[in-house]
Amino acid sequence: MFTIWGGGESGIVFEDYTGLSSRSVIYSETDDYSGLAFTNPMLPNKFRKTIIGKVILKKHAIIGTGTTILPGVIIGEGVGVGAMSLVAKSLDDWKIYAGIPCKEIKERSKQLLDLEKEFEIYKEQEEKTNL
Repeated sequence: MFTIWGGGESGIVFEDYTGLSSRSVIYSETDDYSGLAFTNPMLPNKFRKTIIGKVILKKHAIIGTGTTILPGVIIGEGVGVGAMSLVAKSLDDWKIYAGIPCKEIKERSKQLLDLEKEFEIYKEQEEKTNL
């Protein structure tokens, strides 16, 4: 697991076995576009309203190409997000989502958990071999 602090004050967390496809963007900070405040970073904060929230990609989550994820979203464990999706709300574990805004499409197989166990054993054996 690692955290990227380039994602604003709150950061972006990638848990183990996560994937982020090309041209996808994750915002942990954005302006409020409601028209109640300016949306220009060149103006003083006094005149702006910023939405801030840590984004977390839980274990085994995968994000399709061209997807946009907004602040404060938690991508649940084992979630698959289809290409070109807009993720504005947190997503439940082990489901596949897609669309603008993204919606649940179907359940995602948990067979990855068996592969994870197999991989961990493989990794341990490789480490012992390389000593």
